[in-house]
Amino acid sequence: MEPRFTLPAELVKNASVSGNEYAWPPAAFPEAALRAELLGFACLGGQFQFRAQIGTCEMYWLNADSTGRLMTEEWPAYCARSRAEVLERFRQIVDQTDFTREATNWPVLMGEAERGLDVLSTLVFVAYFVSEQEWLADAAPATEKPT
Repeated sequence: MEPRFTLPAELVKNASVSGNEYAWPPAAFPEAALRAELLGFACLGGQFQFRAQIGTCEMYWLNADSTGRLMTEEWPAYCARSRAEVLERFRQIVDQTDFTREATNWPVLMGEAERGLDVLSTLVFVAYFVSEQEWLADAAPATEKPT
């Protein structure tokens, strides 16, 4: 399945796509978030996952989300604020979380670790970015959306 919105190549550098989601290794995400802002994309947030051959293990409780756009907020200001909000929470999670311990929530993942998989090498941050045009299309009432 293709992602709902295709992101520019310079934004998805170092990203992987699974299903409908783009994800970055944690070390690459801050740069991707900055590139997104410079390209005019707001960051709605995201969560951490392990993406291993055996499947995706979502840590939905380890999420970093931005607050919604304010009615009078200019798009560039929203892009900057959303990036800052997501990065602040992202960094808190990275600093405070033992991801190896989190991996123990999935016996199948731990089975792969026993066979030599470095579970931390499968850790990614799935992030959701939106352009102003996409945001406006989603914000418009159904009767105003193009068919």
